[in-house]
Amino acid sequence: MPSYNYARYLTASIESVLSQSHHNLELIIIDDCSTDGSQDIADRWSRQDGRVITVFHKRNTGLSGARNSGLAAASGDLIALCDADDIWKKNKLEVQVSQFCRHSDLGVVHSDAHIIDGSGNLTGQRYSLEFHGRHQKCSGNLFRQFCLRNFVCNSTVLLRRECLDYAGGFDPRLRSLEDWVCWARISRKYLFGYVEDPLVLYRVHQTNLSRQVSAMAGFRVTAIGLLLDQYEDIPRPLRSKMLYSVGVAQMELADWTAAVKTFRGAIGEDVFNVRSWVRWGQTLLECRKQDCREFVKN
Repeated sequence: MPSYNYARYLTASIESVLSQSHHNLELIIIDDCSTDGSQDIADRWSRQDGRVITVFHKRNTGLSGARNSGLAAASGDLIALCDADDIWKKNKLEVQVSQFCRHSDLGVVHSDAHIIDGSGNLTGQRYSLEFHGRHQKCSGNLFRQFCLRNFVCNSTVLLRRECLDYAGGFDPRLRSLEDWVCWARISRKYLFGYVEDPLVLYRVHQTNLSRQVSAMAGFRVTAIGLLLDQYEDIPRPLRSKMLYSVGVAQMELADWTAAVKTFRGAIGEDVFNVRSWVRWGQTLLECRKQDCREFVKN
């Protein structure tokens, strides 16, 4: 459980883990240099319950560093993730552990989630309805799906430790979307299982990193770039779609010169990618309007 200045949510999250119907667990709280009293809360719980282990960072590393610190401290063969502002339902682990018992070929099990607001109130929405793609495939071999989007609710994940070892943990070059790249790498070898019932209360609030639009666009550029560089066997039509997503993110960052080149690259991978033709034209006009010097020189 990585935590950074989430003192107002931390206790509820901790309680939801420690009150699981599956009792054989340890909770590792990694505080990433909080300044709001989170460390005191974590330390108090570690003294109250022997299952709680605390790791206090001396410098802020972001989610990748925090998750890797937790993995290094973990002793279990099954690893679960829970962000410090989310809440597990009481039977969350029990349901997922039973999935592993019934299906030995699974590497990861995730689920749907109910969405709650900053005050913990149900919004009536589900994670799947808000964040899944159309006709989203959630189980089986999912590498192609992960090339295009992250559709896994992080706090619903339970996975075999060997999966994280295979993926090399969470990429430190990413301070966010580190989970997306990790799931994609894992899916090259391991199968995913999915529980349709919501097992987590996923909190959406103003301080969610995912609401920092500009920052997230930059992380998307980096994340997709890492996958494109690592896996040369990605089919060209799929690479074209991935480049299209990079170009859209560059448009959000107003990096018109880069976007022009990216959409041109997407067309080069798949000349029938109509959306990239349209976006290429839009960015070309915008770049000329902005008098992009680098573009003019090229």
